[in-house]
Amino acid sequence: MQVPSLTHMRRAAYTSVPSWTKPLATRCFYTIYPGASWSLYEQKARSREAFADRFFDSRAEFEAYEAEFEQSRVPGLLYEAWQEHSQPIYDSHKEECVRYYALVRKLRPASVVETGVYSGVSTLALLAALDENDHGTLYSIDCSAQFDELDAETKRHYERRRPSCCEDGSHLLPGGKRPGWVVPDGLRDRWQLVAGRPQRELPQLLEELDEIELFVHDSEHSETGMLFEFDLAWEHLAPGGVLVSPHVGWNDAFDTFVTERAPEARHGELAVHYVYFDEYDGPGWCRYAQKPAASRNATHERQFAETAAKPVADD
Repeated sequence: MQVPSLTHMRRAAYTSVPSWTKPLATRCFYTIYPGASWSLYEQKARSREAFADRFFDSRAEFEAYEAEFEQSRVPGLLYEAWQEHSQPIYDSHKEECVRYYALVRKLRPASVVETGVYSGVSTLALLAALDENDHGTLYSIDCSAQFDELDAETKRHYERRRPSCCEDGSHLLPGGKRPGWVVPDGLRDRWQLVAGRPQRELPQLLEELDEIELFVHDSEHSETGMLFEFDLAWEHLAPGGVLVSPHVGWNDAFDTFVTERAPEARHGELAVHYVYFDEYDGPGWCRYAQKPAASRNATHERQFAETAAKPVADD
């Protein structure tokens, strides 16, 4: 007979208690249980509230988008994909997906760019929101079908390093699958997928698009690779546009970017993960940086002033 795991028993117990006792039960767990952190749990809750306050007219508006996501076909499609394979296919966390979805629904971007597709979990969330908006296109760059061509050191920066994300080999797709395989045909009309490494493909793509409203980095998690993408995307990000990066705890790239490269950016936590970690070495963060609404207008005004100040040569 299979003995239920402690995790399953804990979840079953939490599900069975009355709703009004759940907040107290949660607090007791995160206060008493070894390895759990009540302060990180509170940080997770605060990050959700701060995210809602930053981007939405009210928390009720954000919660409506959360509910819309839950009632969409996305959770069902992800469950079916997980059932199809014994290995986890969650290359992006659910909370990140919900917030990507809400951002796209609110911002109504014309152009979204992401680097790193893998199975396509976050891609699916972004495309579902674009479909609901009936507006915009997602441009994705991915090299997960070409990992055999990369050297070992480069591959190391693509692995997720988390038990829930398969750790070693997390950069590999399930056998016989292509990048974005969880995305159904009905959601692919607004999607353009480019095969290749961002270092090669991103400059040309952004040059062609000129301006984007949302950029999601989830490809090579090396400091140089992340800073390269951040700098380039920021240059093409529209006023008020948002840059998002999960796994920022791998190195100092994001902190360097918002303090030295883009000090004018409004930035914060999009999501906090691993607040309870028997199997994890610490919490994980997904963070965002938002471009000031007047940044590009101010640049244009300065350029116009400089041009107007130049003397005109006599004929």
